[in-house]
Amino acid sequence: MLLSPVRKPFFSEDQRRESFWIKFLLGVTFISAAILILAWPLTRSVELIAFLQNLRLGPVEYLFRAITFLGDDEFYMIFFSVLIWCVNKSLGFWGAFVLLSSATVSNLIKDITLLERPPIEGVTHPEGSYAFPSGHTLTAVTVWGYLGVRLKNKNFWIWVFAAVILIAFSRMVLGYHFLGDILGGFAFGIPFLLLFLWVGNLLAEKGLIDKFTTPLLLALSIAVPVFLVAVLPGADPPKILGYLAGASFGYIIEKEKLRMTVKSPIYFQIFKVIAGVVVLFGIIVGLGGLLPSDVTPLGFIRYALGGVWVTLGAPYLFTSVGLSSRES
Repeated sequence: MLLSPVRKPFFSEDQRRESFWIKFLLGVTFISAAILILAWPLTRSVELIAFLQNLRLGPVEYLFRAITFLGDDEFYMIFFSVLIWCVNKSLGFWGAFVLLSSATVSNLIKDITLLERPPIEGVTHPEGSYAFPSGHTLTAVTVWGYLGVRLKNKNFWIWVFAAVILIAFSRMVLGYHFLGDILGGFAFGIPFLLLFLWVGNLLAEKGLIDKFTTPLLLALSIAVPVFLVAVLPGADPPKILGYLAGASFGYIIEKEKLRMTVKSPIYFQIFKVIAGVVVLFGIIVGLGGLLPSDVTPLGFIRYALGGVWVTLGAPYLFTSVGLSSRES
């Protein structure tokens, strides 16, 4: 199935538990939004963030930096590439799709609100980087939540809750976000996840999936991101949407024409990951001078090339040299 394979029930086969978890998530959204509305000044308290800086002692700071890395772009690039090449192509691609689309929403809100990050001594913030909502928190909710829905494993759900809470908390401990930014990540991230799941299920239930032909999907995979880049403000949409366009375009062709199998001997898998990641970052970083991000079309093309490499270029290389086989 080319489009999102998520179908109801999302959280549990038991109807009562399914209803409970949906109500729970909506409750967290409501409470987060209510606190933001009713106690906005308190949610942007510098005193709280300054107090949390006391936790940044020796090895503890490295621990929180490792935790916050789980929400960084570089981690997600590697993580979803490994999923696509070695574990499950559908899980990897759609997890990346959720990440990139929710990150686009997060950056749009940031560029609308233009709220500054905490002024903490010794903490340097990227120029032109805004605070609300916390992108790490929002994408942690959407990405890990989506993977939890797909895997439907109790132990993995424990990891989902732990990862989301720890990533959110690390952003305050490291001085990057106010409490309000974290609450904003929950208030926007949970509805986005539920909406994505609902739309995917609706497309499947109504039989709309069969109406999307391959040429139409290929056209939409490029046209929609290009249109959004043209209308959305900020420097990040060309990168995010360029990567999404390239990954979507490559994924569609790979599923139709190449059909790489992900299973290989462990030493082949290791080589696939090393070679694939080196080339990916060679494209994203190495082509920065030739295709700079400050020139929107060029930045879009560079990240699109990175996306195509992950979903089509690398699978083509792996099957060509015998590191992976093709489906019969």
